[in-house]
Amino acid sequence: MEHTLTIKKVIAGGKGLGTLSDGMVAMVPATLPGETVVVREGRSHRGYQEARLVRILEASPDRIEPPCPYYGRCGGCDLQHAAYPAQLKLKQRILRESLIRVRMEPPPDYPTLASPLAFGYRSRLRLHLDQSGCLGFHQQASNTVVPVANCLLAAESINRVLTALVEGGWPARLAAEIAAIELIHSPADAAVAAVLAPRPRRRLRHVFPLADHLRPLAEVVLLAGGHSRSALVPVTFHQDFAPSGLGYRLGWDHHCFFQVNSRQNAQLVATVLDLLPLTVRNTALDLYCGMGNFSIPLAMAGLEVTGIEQNRASIRWARTNSRAAGLTSIHFVADEVERRLQTLVNAGARFNTILLDPPRQGAGKAAALLPLLQPSRILSISCDPATLARDLVQIVAQGYTVTRLIPVDMFPQTHHIESIALLERI
Repeated sequence: MEHTLTIKKVIAGGKGLGTLSDGMVAMVPATLPGETVVVREGRSHRGYQEARLVRILEASPDRIEPPCPYYGRCGGCDLQHAAYPAQLKLKQRILRESLIRVRMEPPPDYPTLASPLAFGYRSRLRLHLDQSGCLGFHQQASNTVVPVANCLLAAESINRVLTALVEGGWPARLAAEIAAIELIHSPADAAVAAVLAPRPRRRLRHVFPLADHLRPLAEVVLLAGGHSRSALVPVTFHQDFAPSGLGYRLGWDHHCFFQVNSRQNAQLVATVLDLLPLTVRNTALDLYCGMGNFSIPLAMAGLEVTGIEQNRASIRWARTNSRAAGLTSIHFVADEVERRLQTLVNAGARFNTILLDPPRQGAGKAAALLPLLQPSRILSISCDPATLARDLVQIVAQGYTVTRLIPVDMFPQTHHIESIALLERI
């Protein structure tokens, strides 16, 4: 059944929200606020209806023609139909509404920190490989692989390798044993590694000789799990930074988390340093510290930093990066964050500043422990507005207020929103 409706706003997840004639809320992808559209009913849920866009009767002035030939089939992007300035405003509104939804008053508006590149920004791209030899991305809400030979979001060096893989017939030759190929670009030197993920319970009989032939295209690493040969070539990625006059280089490998938008990550680090008082000998606790993305510049600015991270490979790289920067005022701990926080609370530890950059699921119960360390400031970096709001509620309930809320566009052309929230003790 078809309906005509007006899109009121775009919500978290990137879909437009409108109301059907019977009052039921409808979620419509590929729409923008103010548009009048014809939709067809889809799957029903409690409280709302999925709908498919049939045609646009009145388009938003912010609507543009998506430049990607795969858009609408590939499940990677969902905002290419919006001009980039409009994307920034949408994300600002979605982030603020996430706080309002949990009955929290957002601080004054801060514009979304735009990405230096709206396209060509990704330094890491994971492509699925089905057994018929199709290499690409999953269709929206499907396991069907949409084959691609070029991705507009990827760095030029990644697309060079991707195109060569496809044109060389590599997907068909690897399909029997490989389930995914991850292409990783090193921001400092433009080298590219191809990380091959084997299919479960498959013996790798042909991949090793094939991988040798891939060497002219990219360095090759095998994520071989329990197989005896876990790596053909050790690969290190690097990025150079210079925030606030500090100059340093970070290194990591494919086992570590790092931001896929390297140039925006540099802006994120600089913004964090601008928000914090960098007083020598102040203490800072960096939770989910990874390979030292924030710990290293904080320590170089004079703070005494403790970094906690569960991923042991990341901690090894954090220590390597610390030594390379000549730092002695930094201490890294490999441990689960909530467990180590409880240990610090029990020991009566105190920190002037706490910074956290949790995974998409947020800090969870760990958020309630942060005020017990009595920091003057807590700075939370999040990639999910809903889990950020849940974490902030726990902190605000213990005497803190959100003084800054800055959207950061780490993932242009998609609905994903990075953000910085600064909390200060009342």
